[in-house]
Amino acid sequence: MQLHHTQSGKQNNHLKWSVTILLSWGTFVFALFFATLIGTMARQSGASKLLQQGIQAGLVTLITVPLLYILLKRFSSSSFYSIGLSGWREAIPKAIMGAMYVIVLSGSGFAIAHLLGWIKITQFHFSGQLVTVLLLNMMIAFFYEAFPEELTFRGAVYYALNRRFNCFIALLLQPILFVLAPLTVSGLQYIAGIESPAITLDYIVLLLFFGFILQLLRIVTKSLWTSIAFHLAFLGNSRFFVLQGDQRFITYEEIIPGIGALFVIFFMLLIVGTLLLIPAIVARWQRRNKRNGQDD
Repeated sequence: MQLHHTQSGKQNNHLKWSVTILLSWGTFVFALFFATLIGTMARQSGASKLLQQGIQAGLVTLITVPLLYILLKRFSSSSFYSIGLSGWREAIPKAIMGAMYVIVLSGSGFAIAHLLGWIKITQFHFSGQLVTVLLLNMMIAFFYEAFPEELTFRGAVYYALNRRFNCFIALLLQPILFVLAPLTVSGLQYIAGIESPAITLDYIVLLLFFGFILQLLRIVTKSLWTSIAFHLAFLGNSRFFVLQGDQRFITYEEIIPGIGALFVIFFMLLIVGTLLLIPAIVARWQRRNKRNGQDD
């Protein structure tokens, strides 16, 4: 009888965490699709691009945050603090750590590529208008991408995965669920007749590595603010420094078209950034296993 109750309890826990994973993922997918739908309607009504982006960013956060809060309380009696969203006193140093990780890796990437002759930096740009555009873009990116995505995937989804599966499997499954979200939203947009950018294989690979390193940062520092800051700094660095758009702080020439973005964004920030974090993850898991062995 006791064995039966034990097995039944494990099945109930597995079901509870599976439902939490599904609902957390579905919450973000719904928020992103609904925000895109409303943003498209606003644009068709004559709203500016900035206003459209602001509406979408506000909706994603306003839908995601309260629903995840209720979901965590309802199914796991947990709070945002338990999934890594600490208070401001702890958040500031963790956020600085995440942003500096991007700055150091990206700066090293530019320096190495320049010394190897792969790129040649020809001009630096700086103006009040450019800084204003950067700040507005980062504000929208925080509410549209960095904050709700980290709260959902590196927070609630991984928290539930880690209780449904072991740490290693949870670490591998989270980026897959992260990639499936925009793929699902793109499919919903197609059904609804909303135009959306094509999702390429390169984009999927980038998202997989991006989701993986963000989760590593969350595990190593025990804080979502580190991954939030890394996420935000990564977007700002890509859009205003590496990718040669109309508004940028650096202009450079490439010996091979695309080598700058490939080396700085993909290799330095994602590959090298991940490799530097893996020893810390291994050491953390070894300490945990050692403690568990002593407790046993």
